[in-house]
Amino acid sequence: MRISWATEPGSPARPNEDFVAAAPGAVVVLDGCSLPLGTDLGCAHGTAWFSRSLGTRLLARLTDGHGPAARPPVGPPEGAHRPASRPLVGRLAGAIADVAAAHRGDCDLNHPQTPAATVVALRVRGDALDYLVLGDSTLLLHTAGRLDAVTEPPGRITPYAAADPAVAERAITGTVPLREVRRAILMTDGASRPADRFHTLDWRELLRLVETYGPMALIERTRETEYADPDGVRWPRGKRHDDATVAYCDFSGAGSGT
Repeated sequence: MRISWATEPGSPARPNEDFVAAAPGAVVVLDGCSLPLGTDLGCAHGTAWFSRSLGTRLLARLTDGHGPAARPPVGPPEGAHRPASRPLVGRLAGAIADVAAAHRGDCDLNHPQTPAATVVALRVRGDALDYLVLGDSTLLLHTAGRLDAVTEPPGRITPYAAADPAVAERAITGTVPLREVRRAILMTDGASRPADRFHTLDWRELLRLVETYGPMALIERTRETEYADPDGVRWPRGKRHDDATVAYCDFSGAGSGT
């Protein structure tokens, strides 16, 4: 699996609250839930710290073999009784628990605005590819004969990873044979706008753009559209620009699991 990525903040006035990281056989993309500057989060660290902390801990858990799924456990340990179609739930639950433990002593984790994030993750496991999507970020998965955009369905209350490990159970997960996987794109909603909000690209055109020109090309296309409609008249949206992150995975020769 060859991975490339690009990320860009939505505004120079605030830090990029997205996070992306990869290791051999695994990649994670998180979108920190932005709130107006000055909002009381009950947390001394902030949303960018939370996304970075959760992302690094999740990546570590995706690459640590078959150790404990969560601390404290949420449901059965991975590999024991959890259905095979939900293999990453315990990993995410454990990462959420780790971050909560890291700042519970300094911060109010029961605060209604406590930092939170969406999560997209992939992991190569032998001859299979596991995926997880929590929240309104998107995984575009190109397999033999199929192209699927995996994200929260319209009208569903969007879950976010915050301080409660149990939210991991609400993630969309799946496993596909590695031999069938061609490409995958992990996107925060600030980057997927051309396809799911502006409708200036369909998913296949978006895939072709990233495959041909790289992840930054999608962010640039997104910005071009936003600058052409700065007040959101043609393409209504809550923010003129949002943090945007794209990770592109090419599975050519993926049989090696790297």
